[in-house]
Amino acid sequence: MKVKWLDPGLLLLFAGSFAVFANLHLAFIVMPLYVLELGGTELTAAWHNALLAGSAVAARFLLVSWVDRYGRKFCLLLSGAALVTAPLLILLTDSLAVLALIRLVQGFGLALYPLTANTLIADLSPEARRGTALGLMRLIIIIVLVTAPPAAGWVIEQYGFQTLFLLIGVAGIAGLTPLLFIREAAHARSEVPALFSLRGALSLRSLRMLFASTTACGLAYGVLLTFLPLYAVRVGIENFGLFFTMFALSGLLSGVIAGRLSDSLGRKAVLLPALILFGLGIISLSGLAPGTAMVAAAVAAGIGYAASLTILVAWVVDEAGRELRVASLGLFENGIDVGITLGSFTFGTVITLAGYGAGFSATGLLILFFAVLVVTIRRDLAPEAR
Repeated sequence: MKVKWLDPGLLLLFAGSFAVFANLHLAFIVMPLYVLELGGTELTAAWHNALLAGSAVAARFLLVSWVDRYGRKFCLLLSGAALVTAPLLILLTDSLAVLALIRLVQGFGLALYPLTANTLIADLSPEARRGTALGLMRLIIIIVLVTAPPAAGWVIEQYGFQTLFLLIGVAGIAGLTPLLFIREAAHARSEVPALFSLRGALSLRSLRMLFASTTACGLAYGVLLTFLPLYAVRVGIENFGLFFTMFALSGLLSGVIAGRLSDSLGRKAVLLPALILFGLGIISLSGLAPGTAMVAAAVAAGIGYAASLTILVAWVVDEAGRELRVASLGLFENGIDVGITLGSFTFGTVITLAGYGAGFSATGLLILFFAVLVVTIRRDLAPEAR
């Protein structure tokens, strides 16, 4: 008997999320350029992005209880509105100080939207297809990453930043419309303080291991984002953007496929090779050269990263159960953001002291270390057995 799993609410969520994540990606990618346009320095631009990510991490600890207390749909609309209206607010000012306040608005959206979206997916999808559904959300995110930045770059070049902010603001608000028609599944409203839920999630060894693995994946991604362009220029690769294009394209379907496989084979059985592939892809960068070597490294790392995050979030939902679901997903999202920040700072020191090859090798070995640790997680039941 076939399982009917693709709830109409999921389709509405995927459609609305495209506009939200487009604004979120551009908040990281375009805004540093706009800070320079307003007369800021590279340091100011970096500080603005750090403010966005840091405020999201801090706010998520405070907002995690909202998802249960006020409902999924309310939190989706509130956080989505914060992200898609921010570009329109930017049009009203040319002050870097006011712009920093708007970055806090975007940080609020980043803190709440991915957390609520993943929670709603877990609510609306049966356990037997949960990994597949979460993989589809990862697919949406990657499609946005592939399409939105090049389109934004073209608009800026042709018409300027003001036109871009107007377009993505208006399009973003229109794109939120599908979220209005979502009917969220009934669930008990929780009045439990966020601190107790977070403490409960961290008390489980299996969840702690999964959170640590997620942070490691975020760290490795942060290393790639920050240091690969610099390394590519050093070894004579002019178009380092090819790596990120192949990295993103390779992850398009791998998240969905990995999620589906983990639904049937178990999370551990699929996560282990995904982490190994991700780690080996990064290690191979230590011998990066123009041409096929770079493409092969990008494909391996892209498949491994997308597959690993999809399985990790599905496994976190499995282990947490309903009571700890929202708190655990909040810790999962924070693991990614904290990892990206650590990758930029911690391994910058390694690369400065020992060189790029050592830095990439150390990053890849860290992922392989967590692949070994994943094997030690005891609880790995297929969804049908839970």
